[in-house]
Amino acid sequence: MPRVKILTDSTADLPPGVAEELGITVLPLTIQLGNKKLRDGIDVTPADFVERMARVSTPPATLPPTAKQFEEAYAELTKGGNAVVAIHASSKLSQTFRTAARTAAPLLGRHKIVVIDSQLVTVGLGMLVTAAARLAASGASLDAVVRLTRGMIPRIYIGFFVETLDFLERGGRIGKAQAVLGTMLNIKPLLILEEGEIVALEKVRNRAKAIEKLVEFITEFTHIEKMVVLHGNTPLDVQALIEQTNLVIPNLDISVDHYGPATATHVGTDALGVVIYEGM
Repeated sequence: MPRVKILTDSTADLPPGVAEELGITVLPLTIQLGNKKLRDGIDVTPADFVERMARVSTPPATLPPTAKQFEEAYAELTKGGNAVVAIHASSKLSQTFRTAARTAAPLLGRHKIVVIDSQLVTVGLGMLVTAAARLAASGASLDAVVRLTRGMIPRIYIGFFVETLDFLERGGRIGKAQAVLGTMLNIKPLLILEEGEIVALEKVRNRAKAIEKLVEFITEFTHIEKMVVLHGNTPLDVQALIEQTNLVIPNLDISVDHYGPATATHVGTDALGVVIYEGM
């Protein structure tokens, strides 16, 4: 019997084992690190990316999955009449969605493929993908899976701050003038994702103040169903954020995760953020 298959990319930062458990196909981004090309999540993991970044002088860069990779994935996933829901990182921050949509276009007369711009990255994208996969595994229709996925997008929020704006500027995620000014003034802006785009919400001068602003961001939500604290390699900051959050929202269930190498390429290894899924 035909089923709905879920496809995503490695920026979803799915926890180990989840993709295999739920039958999610994950196409890796390629990370150019020094003179090596590494497949995100396969050749390099969050645990060793911090050390690898410290050993190279050239800033890392990411490359999206190729059209050929998408062609092969679609061919495999549509066997037996299966439908495909491809959910990818924000099109304003990555080329992956455009490659996925462009590759799917010639196939739409013969196969059911829906490509969704999540307007999210990292664990926010992962929340969408996981929810879609669980529903698909229950035998739900293509329309039901697409409806759930699109309905969740405006209820997932991402707020974070970075130690330096240099990585975002190099990747074209913010303007050069904004990055230079931020570096000169030692500003650590609180950034949010708004309709898939990075927007500065607040500007502070040190990490302690940045953590306070993250807590303020969290307390704006009255029906938090799920919250994940994301970091690269800053466990003390994670502890401080959780402790301060628990003072104002007692008994909030908070998970902790590392963002992956592809994300670290654009925010550095010292960023700290939260992903919030707000209920109805």
